[in-house]
Amino acid sequence: MYAAESYLKSARDAELVRVVAGLPCVAGVSTDPLSGERRLLVEYADPGLLADSDASQSLWRALLTEHQGVSALVVRADADVRLPRPWHRDLTYVRLAEDAEVPAGADGPRVTTALDEHRPLLADWLGRAIVHAAREQNRPAGVDAVAAEADALLDTPSRQSLLVWERGVPVGHATVVGEAWDEITDEAHMELVDVLVEPGADGPAGREALIAAVAGLARTARLPLTGHVVHGLDGGGDRVTAALCARGWRIHHRYWTTDAQELAATLKGARQP
Repeated sequence: MYAAESYLKSARDAELVRVVAGLPCVAGVSTDPLSGERRLLVEYADPGLLADSDASQSLWRALLTEHQGVSALVVRADADVRLPRPWHRDLTYVRLAEDAEVPAGADGPRVTTALDEHRPLLADWLGRAIVHAAREQNRPAGVDAVAAEADALLDTPSRQSLLVWERGVPVGHATVVGEAWDEITDEAHMELVDVLVEPGADGPAGREALIAAVAGLARTARLPLTGHVVHGLDGGGDRVTAALCARGWRIHHRYWTTDAQELAATLKGARQP
């Protein structure tokens, strides 16, 4: 996946582009909103950089030297890229194929648009999803930070939330950002932020109905539908990704991460004869 020229131009104007082995990379320090951890986000690395072991190692060394205060590195990469240890998957972004069949039973549960009165319920569900993702990745998530993150999602201008009902009570939701924009590829898409069905409800039927409804929103908007999978250390993210791919989703790109000190030690070892 090569970056759009408009993205590279903006990055150059902001002096964020680094050239290694004649190939561009865009990187900058970001702060995790939940943990406060300072991480170096490699927002874009030319595919040729990640495919070449020597070039990528030169890039990591240069970035670690320039940003010695960061605790971790995160890099966006194409779907087919496999980074060596100590890198591991952080997030996988998937996209529903245009020709995918999304079943929705005629006698399935009722799905409606969430109203303002449902905001506290949505905030609770989103907060639980945020906490669960943080625990999967062994990251701290303070109560105030989680609440702020959930509120920020709910306040996103193009946010839409759907509710699934059982016995007259909402038992789950799907929340999307209807006008998401991928600056790197210069394309619009609809992003599925979270799907949740309460324990004790009919989870498979509820999720199926919500996904079908969200897919309908994306088709109406004529936008591709994108979602993401959080990867912990137990391999569960890989299993979820495989299950989604079996249902018509395709991997679009991934974020890989590594501890900065662990990467530095690995690079040091690679230099030893």
